[in-house]
Amino acid sequence: MKVLVVNPPVSVAKDFIDYPYFSNLGAVQLAAVLRARGHEVSLVDAFSAGGEDPLSLGERVRVREPRLILGALPSKMPEAEVTFVTYGCFHRPPHRDEVLGEVLGKLSGPIYLVDAYQSGQHYVDADAKEVFAAYPEVRGWVKYEAEVSVPKLLETQPLPSGMIRGEQAKLDELPIPAWDLINLQAFDEFRRELVSKLGRGGWAFPIDGRTLPLITSRGCPYSCVHCSSNPDRLPGTPKVQRRLSPERLRALVTELAKTHKATRLEVLDELLNVDEAHFDGFLSLVKELNVRFDVPNGLRADGLEPRHFDAMKPHVTTVSVSAESGVQRVVNEVVKKKLDLARITSAAKEAKRAGVSLMIHFIIGLPGETAEEVNATLGYAMELWDEYGAWPAVQFSTPLPGTQLARGRELPKLKDWGPAFQHAPSQPGASVPAEELLRFKWTFDERLRASTGPRKVILNLTYVCNNHCTFCAVGTRTQLHGHPERQREHLERHREQGVTMLDIDGGEPTLHPELIPLVRYARHLGYRKVNVTTNGRLLIYEDFAKRLVQSGLTTLLFSVHGPDAQSHAQQVGVAEAFEQTTAGIRNALKFKPKQDVELGLNITLTRSNTEKLPAVAQLAWDLGLKWMNIQFLTPFGRATRGHAPDTEQAAAITRQVIDAWKDRMKFQVINLPFCFMRGYEQYLMGDLLKLERHMIFVNNEEVNLSRYLSERRVRKPVCATCPHAVFCSGFYELDSVPEPPWIFSEDDAAAEGVKLPVLG
Repeated sequence: MKVLVVNPPVSVAKDFIDYPYFSNLGAVQLAAVLRARGHEVSLVDAFSAGGEDPLSLGERVRVREPRLILGALPSKMPEAEVTFVTYGCFHRPPHRDEVLGEVLGKLSGPIYLVDAYQSGQHYVDADAKEVFAAYPEVRGWVKYEAEVSVPKLLETQPLPSGMIRGEQAKLDELPIPAWDLINLQAFDEFRRELVSKLGRGGWAFPIDGRTLPLITSRGCPYSCVHCSSNPDRLPGTPKVQRRLSPERLRALVTELAKTHKATRLEVLDELLNVDEAHFDGFLSLVKELNVRFDVPNGLRADGLEPRHFDAMKPHVTTVSVSAESGVQRVVNEVVKKKLDLARITSAAKEAKRAGVSLMIHFIIGLPGETAEEVNATLGYAMELWDEYGAWPAVQFSTPLPGTQLARGRELPKLKDWGPAFQHAPSQPGASVPAEELLRFKWTFDERLRASTGPRKVILNLTYVCNNHCTFCAVGTRTQLHGHPERQREHLERHREQGVTMLDIDGGEPTLHPELIPLVRYARHLGYRKVNVTTNGRLLIYEDFAKRLVQSGLTTLLFSVHGPDAQSHAQQVGVAEAFEQTTAGIRNALKFKPKQDVELGLNITLTRSNTEKLPAVAQLAWDLGLKWMNIQFLTPFGRATRGHAPDTEQAAAITRQVIDAWKDRMKFQVINLPFCFMRGYEQYLMGDLLKLERHMIFVNNEEVNLSRYLSERRVRKPVCATCPHAVFCSGFYELDSVPEPPWIFSEDDAAAEGVKLPVLG
């Protein structure tokens, strides 16, 4: 017969799962089967139809416009006696998909939808009545695999209608997919433009050169509750995996690499390394043929040995494995994965040793999973990232129709399951409410962002200060300046390591004679952002204020701890400080470059100034400052319990101030646990963004700031179920007395090359 096979465009959510740009494999494989049976086959593939506008971006990503494929149909349709249109998870069954419907409306003659299921990509089970109601244009629907059932259908007269259940094919009997029937150059160009227009950052599984999809096996022998593998398995029959024989595997990979010039293979198997010999054979082939490959659906961690990582390193971009949970009970009893989590840790360790990028998948929000177990999973994921650089991919438990997670449950009415994995908890029976799961995920994403964001070095330029703040974190240290040459060396070393952000702190940095030259030197080295935190008193001198704000710094923060001279002096111990600081702020505003320098105000909340916070916010606005940092005490230096305000009360006042000014001012809240700012998490800095911060003290001691601060925090019972626990070290415990003095003698300073100030 004269047969037309059509791979239509697809319309997917921006955060789609799986790989829609390779979903034409089913059509190409079906065309090869029909051609081998003697049928005259025409193949129209949306992804290789050529033409401009291969991708339209809106609320949904339209992977090809229907008009491009419709232009290729007229010459094919008059001759076709029957048309098969591939229909998969990206068409959001059973709902009517607009792009598929537009294509079907232009076809004539008997039309069949065919899943042409290949394995690997998620399968969304659908009711036949709903599918036919959505697509009245079609005569039938071949569900699941198509290579056995479609040829049988063509032998039946008259052609049948309704749903036809696909039969499992013997993989060795299938011809190699008919890539010769499509324009591979157009396919390459389509995906290059797709990658460009999506505008995403790095791709874990890139599309470059000529990347062609393949499967070497179908199905999976495991029974994880969330997985839609083996959708065509009859009830009561065991799950199995069918694999290509070594001879047939060699023939397939060789033809893709040599005949079709593939430079990268996208292996869509549900599980490539179930059988060790099969996996070893595949690795041997890619080495022999010198092609790259990726396995986006992942590998079993307990099927990966050190030699596998060594063999994969020259050929893969990212290796993916799945832990699902960081709690063995959940893995065993809820997910039913039959996996020892020790093998996940081992895989992360071996991947780091071999220099292979590793991605580990996790699921939160499973039925029967407690909030404590969600925290344990997220904590485990971050441990593997921090220790081994294994990228954690965290998704919500999503009960795809047909999976065990969906069985016996009333599912939400979703038209597209794709976004649920990333953005919309949808699991009926989950122990943790959806709104809390969103908080867990938000916190985790922020924690991950902090550990991958720009790195910063914090330079304590000096311990000398002309204020005497009651709560000063370095107030018990010997007053001395750091040595300029040593500090330049620190800046050079961190810049060579890729650091681009610098905070200059003290003591009072404006008292250091080399402050302005150091700022200029930092910008010369390539630091993009340089902040100076100051009490601003020296900026009362206009010449100094002008030189400082025009030195190359990008932000300047003024410490103001009361709205008037008396309340400010009560905190800083100097009667004239308020007038000098506010005058310095006015001078800085007067001389600063219009767009290049941002000015802000810092306040540290104490028992005696917390209730004055609204007045300080008003002062900031009146002075012309539109950025305010609100800091809570840390248990270092002079700060003690006696200085600390009631945290609940201080947090409440902070929230009130934010509410009053948030449309006019930028706020950051520092050193406060999340639980005090529920609903205001976006303003919390706490230890956020301190993960890759290194502080250099005046005496050249260097610490990781996050670890340094966390040493003085404690966890409380409430932390166990808190959705922010993965990014919060707990509560600060202040002592009743200041820290002992940090004694630093003049002899020690000479040995360290530290320059002592001349006072008086």
